[in-house]
Amino acid sequence: MRPARHRVATPDPPANLGAKIKKTSLIPFAKTHWPVVLILLGSTLTALWFAGTFVLDVLYFNDPQNKDVALKPWMTPRYVGMSYDLPRPVILELFDLPDDTRERPRMGAVADTLGLTLDELTARVRQAAAEHRGGDL
Repeated sequence: MRPARHRVATPDPPANLGAKIKKTSLIPFAKTHWPVVLILLGSTLTALWFAGTFVLDVLYFNDPQNKDVALKPWMTPRYVGMSYDLPRPVILELFDLPDDTRERPRMGAVADTLGLTLDELTARVRQAAAEHRGGDL
């Protein structure tokens, strides 16, 4: 024979439950704790800025139209590295830049320093990319 099941009684919620909950506004809270609200807004905007920048970079550099482009005078070594998918050491060696460089020279200045035209520098970058990828472009 099975034991009888006992039903556990749950109390009914009070009929005036809605009246007991105090409705508050965010405005008094924001006026009282304005430094916290400013820090929260600032950090949220900063996070959104970096997330948006990341997403836009991913979309831009995954577009085949923006890969392996011919060098322009305004481009930086980082841009060239992202376009050709080359690691930093290869870029630094290719453009004859020191390892500890914090500068962001433009390709026009790099070409002048190396005594090359931008077309010659583009050919050099494409050759290095082909060697790095293990094949021809």
